[in-house]
Amino acid sequence: HGREINGIAAIERVFESLDPGDVCGDVVFFPVMNPLAVRMQQQDFPTEENRYRPVSFTRTCNMNRTWPDQKRQIECYAAAITSIVWETYVRHADVLLDLHGWGGRSLSLAWAHERDLELLRSFGFPWYMVRRDPSKATGVSETTAWSAGIPVIVTELAPQNAVHNPTVKLAVRSIGNLLKFKGLLKGEPDLPPVQVEFDQDHEETALVSEAEGLLVSEREPGDWVREGQGIARVISLETLETLWSFEAPYDGLVYNLGAGLGWGEDHLESAVVFPGQTVGLLKKPSRVFRNRQESEDSE
Repeated sequence: HGREINGIAAIERVFESLDPGDVCGDVVFFPVMNPLAVRMQQQDFPTEENRYRPVSFTRTCNMNRTWPDQKRQIECYAAAITSIVWETYVRHADVLLDLHGWGGRSLSLAWAHERDLELLRSFGFPWYMVRRDPSKATGVSETTAWSAGIPVIVTELAPQNAVHNPTVKLAVRSIGNLLKFKGLLKGEPDLPPVQVEFDQDHEETALVSEAEGLLVSEREPGDWVREGQGIARVISLETLETLWSFEAPYDGLVYNLGAGLGWGEDHLESAVVFPGQTVGLLKKPSRVFRNRQESEDSE
């Protein structure tokens, strides 16, 4: 996807740091899977219209719907790339890592099937989800790999359209962890002090504005909140009075907060919001693991 570019920077750093003499096995990187979409700064090439308006003939522009599938054969630009990559490399792999990246002010996330739980935990993402059922979407990398018996981890490295150094640093560490876990590099995975695990059907609550005005955040993505604590407000553009506010209905993790959750090539992120607009997401963790004591100055 052409606006999901943090993975490119992460791969570049990992690739430059690897000494071939230290690698036991084969590591294959595809930093720019969709070069035309990346250069056009589009999710899909030549159009992403189907993401925000149902136009059936554009479905195959989404590269992550064109991986080989026994139920259908697709002929298009994106499918030509995924078919060659699958036949030449991925179907022979011992593990697949697919680096994506969603937009807005969101945390990054990794996920995998529960049969690969040890692999997922060792990947070392602070926030990850365990899938109980494989994805039902056809032509998706994780579905195709899972059906072929290949362990697969999918990541969403936020945000889009930018190289965000904290996210890139997180991805670099996690790629290294994956190589160590699979025995391609020596050493033990470097896990974060705390890992938050979500089940596939974990509880989450969308923050949906009930008013028009300016969105004012009381928290940041990654913050823990207690039941009843305020997360966000919408204030009047005329009087500055609070027209709507959202308090946490339970103890949870602020996962996404901001107004840039829309789709479309002409979509502009703005803190001016309208009734019915989703402006955030609160998640209730299924499990929390403390791998080591955090430093004294950590919250």
